Amino acid sequence: NRLCSSVSAEPGLYGSEGSGLQNQTNNQSKTAEIPPHTQNQPSSLTCSCLIRRHLPRFVVNEMVQSEKDYVKDLGVIAEGFMSRLEVRGIPEDMRGKDKIVFGNIQQIYDWHRDFFLVELERCVQNHDLLADLFIRHERRLHMYIVYCQNKPRSEFIVIEYETFFELRLFCPMSISDYLIKPIQRITKYQLLLKDFLKYTSKAGLDTEEIEKAVELMSLVPKRCNDMMNLGRLQGYEVDLDVHAPAFLHVCWKCSEN
Repeated sequence: NRLCSSVSAEPGLYGSEGSGLQNQTNNQSKTAEIPPHTQNQPSSLTCSCLIRRHLPRFVVNEMVQSEKDYVKDLGVIAEGFMSRLEVRGIPEDMRGKDKIVFGNIQQIYDWHRDFFLVELERCVQNHDLLADLFIRHERRLHMYIVYCQNKPRSEFIVIEYETFFELRLFCPMSISDYLIKPIQRITKYQLLLKDFLKYTSKAGLDTEEIEKAVELMSLVPKRCNDMMNLGRLQGYEVDLDVHAPAFLHVCWKCSEN
């Protein structure tokens, strides 16, 4: 009995301590079973932080790519439609009206192609430059307000000479589809900037400058819309008894801006 007791009590072989040794061996075995390439991988929390910090860059990349597409579309108008009209000529009764059709789109095209796209591409490597880019050139983007004020007159002429444009300008998309591009683009900037602000905030980065850029680029489309409404009223006889509220609203909004 004493022998059995001494054997049972011998540490590391049986009893509670023996079980501990067996558990330790099992734990070592489990550790050895973990693939070596997974032992030093970052935690899911670390991965989440890295993703959040890179999301603003994804927005910048999207903005640059869509800007390239936009410049190509402007090129179709400036180097396609406008050039073809110069070469092939226009109807006698349309002379002078062709300038109204395109408005200041040549100015918009030149600036985006030669300057803004280049500056935007620099933001890919340093996306902290994005907010400042829009803040510095907010006044320059007011050329879209001029374009939008002219847009209703442009639409009227395009409809009036619809057959001429369809026959003379061979293109998979209509001229109206291209002339709406600047309006779509000036609206798109604020949406992309809002996404950039959201992801910058989630990454825990400073958002003061981008908030200012979002505010400025939210005002430009509103002014464009107001001037487009005003442009629709210009050149037409308006029944003030019927349209006075709308007319006064547009005038008030324009003076406010």
